[in-house]
Parts: sequence; C-alpha cells; structure tokens
Amino acid sequence: MATVKPQKIHSIHVLRGVAIIMIVFSHCLGVFKNSNLIANSYLFSFLNLFAFNFTTFFVLIAGFLFQHLTYKYKVKEYYLSKFKTVVCPYISVSIFCFLYFHYQSLSSLPFFSSTEPSALGSIVKMMLTGTQLLPLWFMPMIIMIFAISPLLYSWSQKSLIVIGLISMFWVVMFTKPDYTRPLLNLLHYGPVYLTGMMIKQNYEKIMQLVKDNLLLVIFFFGLCFCIPFAYRYVDYLGVEKLYYDTLQKIILFILALYFLDGLNRKNEHGRTYKFFSYMANISFPIYFIHEIIVLLLEQQVFNSPIADVIRTDNGQLASLGAISFLISTLTISIIIANLIKWIFKDKAKYLIGGNR
Repeated sequence: MATVKPQKIHSIHVLRGVAIIMIVFSHCLGVFKNSNLIANSYLFSFLNLFAFNFTTFFVLIAGFLFQHLTYKYKVKEYYLSKFKTVVCPYISVSIFCFLYFHYQSLSSLPFFSSTEPSALGSIVKMMLTGTQLLPLWFMPMIIMIFAISPLLYSWSQKSLIVIGLISMFWVVMFTKPDYTRPLLNLLHYGPVYLTGMMIKQNYEKIMQLVKDNLLLVIFFFGLCFCIPFAYRYVDYLGVEKLYYDTLQKIILFILALYFLDGLNRKNEHGRTYKFFSYMANISFPIYFIHEIIVLLLEQQVFNSPIADVIRTDNGQLASLGAISFLISTLTISIIIANLIKWIFKDKAKYLIGGNR
C-alpha cells in the first residue's frame, strides 16, 4: 500500500470541534434531572437523544486518523506519544478528582487492606474504570484500543470493507454497556474504531455511494433516530432490544463527511470553520476540564435563588438552561485551558492534554 504523506482532511478537523461541543452539551443536559422532562417535552427529549453518544464521533475520528496516518506509524513512538498526551493527563486530572471530589470518602478508609475496602483499592478501581469523573470512563477503553495498535496497524494494510460492515451490524446487536465496564465498552467501541478506519480506507468510494443514494442514507439516519425516539412514548414497537444510538451516529458521521467534503479542496476558510477548528484544537483539554466546571456551576446554581430551574419539569426552560450551561462551561473551560497552557507552556499537555 502507498506510504505517501496524505493531506490534512479539514472536514475531520471540523467534526472534532462539533463532537466536543455536543459531548459537553450532553453533560449540560444531564444537569436537569427531573424524570418527567422527557415525557413532558419533545424538545428536551430530542436534544437529549441527539446529543447523546457523540463519543462515537471521537472514536470514529480516532480510527479514521489512525488509518490516515499509518504512513508514519512506529510502535514505540506511538506508545510514547499516547503516554504523554493521553495517559499523563488522565493521571493528573484523576489526582485532582481524588483530592477534590473523593478526598472525604477516601480519607475515611484505611490506606491499604487485603480484607476490606481501602483507599488504595478504591483509587485503583476508579483508575481502571474511569469512574472518578463521569467523562473519564472513556479513558481506560481508548487506552486499551491504543494498546492494541500493532494489531490494528496490521489490519490497516488489508481491506476493511467486510470488517467495517460487520462492525456496524455488531454495534446494533451488542448494546452500549454501563460506562463502568471498560472491557465491555471496548467490545462496543472497538468495532466503531475499526469502522472509522474502514471509512478512511474507502473514503472516495463511500462519498460517491452517499452522493448516489443521498436520500436513502438520510432516510436511514432518520429511521435510526426516530425509532429510539418513538419508543420513549410507545409501549411496544418490537425493536426495543436493538441499539440504534451508535449506528445513528455512524451514519450521521458519514453524512457530515459528505456535506463537509468541499472544505478539503479549499485553501481559505471562513469564520465558522475557524471557530470549529479552534474548538477542535482545544478539544482534548476541554474534554478533561469541562465536567469539573459543569459540577461546580451546578452546585452554584443549586445554592442560588434560581435553584428550582434545575428541578423544573418544563422542557423549554430546561433546554434553554442547558444551552446556557453549555456556553458558560465552554467559555470557562477554554479560559482555564489557556491559563494552564500559559503557566506550564509545553508541559501543559501532561496535565490536561495537548492542543491539536
């Protein structure tokens, strides 16, 4: 296979920016926990379902770029890079979480014990499952994917069409497990990563296929969205045991690549591109920081005169509140990320991840 250095794919860069915004938005929607919201409001239900599982975009992008950059893959350099930019910030952010969110519960336990719960055992368990902070469940799973990169590299040199199609079928049958179970998440998102590799390997063919069957692809995406939306309100559809959310995001990802493909042939880009490009560049620091900001903002609102907003059963109000949380969280996260980068310079990537 050719080892010529490929050009930058601007559409993928934009989609990374979109993905981090939607991931933050999904956690902002989660602030509003009234169990009646989805039943009372189609708007909140729509936003909740659409924003859910944009992690799939991150995994697809990671697989796509792995295939895109196989020309320079060297296992030692790859492992070292991922240790610096993924493992180190995971450890540093986890240390903050242990001290800020879990210190009281950990300090009440013996440091080490082989017969009863201990602080050390709890820390190890949280590190292995990513349960010290909600978004960190992703880290043990993606680290395992990075760990098997030699196997993925060997597959990247072969045709991935069949394995990609099987993967898209698999994620419907093997539902997304509880976020506290990294091995099962690997079994769900590992095929998504392979799908991303397959999309890159067959990019031109897939773009042409979408062009020739655009309405059908849009219909298929709508079907994968409407079915889970409908069985929130209908008692029985006969398809409840199938899982459409990940497949829905895979199809949306392919459609987005198609509609953004023109960016890849432009030398100059407008303000919208520059905004999403900036969000993409800072996506990793935002990923590590944002949930801390969400929790702190939620606590501030909960202790304020407008605390009832968080408990509202008004879907329109909750949706507006989630958008306000999104804007505030992104703004504060960007400020903190840039402040850390200004203080620690190049070493900031070990603390909160590096800019892209």
